Amino acid sequence: MHRFIVRAAALEHDSVTLDGAHGRQIAVVLRMQPGDEITLVSGGAEAIAVIESVEPDHVIARIRERGGATNEPKIALTLGLPLLRGDRSEEVVEAVTQLGASRIVPFTSARSVVRSLSGAKRSRWERIAREAAETARRGRVPKIEEPHEWEKLFDVLHKGALVAWEGEALRRFRDALPRSDMSLVVGPEGGLRPDEIEFARERGAVTVSLGPRNLRSETAAIAAVAQAVAALDR
Repeated sequence: MHRFIVRAAALEHDSVTLDGAHGRQIAVVLRMQPGDEITLVSGGAEAIAVIESVEPDHVIARIRERGGATNEPKIALTLGLPLLRGDRSEEVVEAVTQLGASRIVPFTSARSVVRSLSGAKRSRWERIAREAAETARRGRVPKIEEPHEWEKLFDVLHKGALVAWEGEALRRFRDALPRSDMSLVVGPEGGLRPDEIEFARERGAVTVSLGPRNLRSETAAIAAVAQAVAALDR
């Protein structure tokens, strides 16, 4: 059954109108017909709806069954993601959404190459996250926060955030995982400076190692989220 993530208000009534990208996908791409069933998802809630009418620009469906999403991770994982060159950040957004990240906080630090995130780019991230969540049959879409500078980043993360750092030789990532909601940070292409690491530690963050090999930022982010979800989502 095809799944569509919608605004929470869309599930407040039994009759739902799907327009925009969802309406076109149902009517034009999928060529669905009245009587076909779809699943509507919002904020961890699910509803099975029956299509009543199909027009090229909008679809009307009626909810016949409601329930809660059962495939969301048991822990909420926030990823502090550096702004990366090209499409690398978008690749991370897509992958960690499918893996189960609940929130993504873009940031810049001293060695960041990319220094800003435009409104259009952030909207694209949100669209990528929504489509990835639908693909993964998730019950919610990760929230894409406004970008933060390093000095403000830890104000919006969980206490005891884990910072993946190549200079950490003793504490392994999997050994430092909490058993509760958590935040994870990976550094930019140029890495994190020692004074930035010291600042993070002063703010209660914990540095961890992802292993003996030096990873690119996007690889580190995806690998760490995958490890955390696999270990904690039981």
